[in-house]
Amino acid sequence: MAHVAPRFSPSDSIILLVDHQTMTIDWVKSLPKTTVIASCRVLARMGVTFSMPLFLTTTMEEYVGPTLPEIQEVASGAFAARFKRGGILSCFDQPELVAALKATGRTNLILAGLTTDICLFWAARDAVRLGYNVNVIADACGTMSTIGDDTTFDRLRGLGVTVSVVNQIVTELENDFGSTDGLKAQQILSDEVISKLN
Repeated sequence: MAHVAPRFSPSDSIILLVDHQTMTIDWVKSLPKTTVIASCRVLARMGVTFSMPLFLTTTMEEYVGPTLPEIQEVASGAFAARFKRGGILSCFDQPELVAALKATGRTNLILAGLTTDICLFWAARDAVRLGYNVNVIADACGTMSTIGDDTTFDRLRGLGVTVSVVNQIVTELENDFGSTDGLKAQQILSDEVISKLN
């Protein structure tokens, strides 16, 4: 029987959104940009609502632009405290970010980034190397082609990374939609995802 990892919870998880910027979103062709943005808003709102450490990173803002305004809107505190870096591709090569993540005392990492095959891949790989249990949220990522996503996720699974989608992680974090907290999580999904379905 396969080993099943313990479920992530709001009390033991970190959310890290890597380089969701005004230009990087334009490079996403592997799934609709609206899907990526909605999924990021869900993750950011879950972090804020359930007091999970929420970290945002950007790279080369002078060229690639700031964090997406749709994320800034729901996570203004994390945006103000975002980790800006130059051209280093792995955000885990930034000592300040590594120290901030370590200071949480948590090792369950919920991760998404743009683009999937570059900044997300290196972040996930390095997070595993540093001992984090990594859950990549595929529909909050994207790149220039579906093959870019597919090959990256295959490679990450080989490193022990879990790949899931935003609905799965929300229901993993809050597994009782009849509870007070579960109703809050359900409302976030309703606002950001379900209400926008055709």
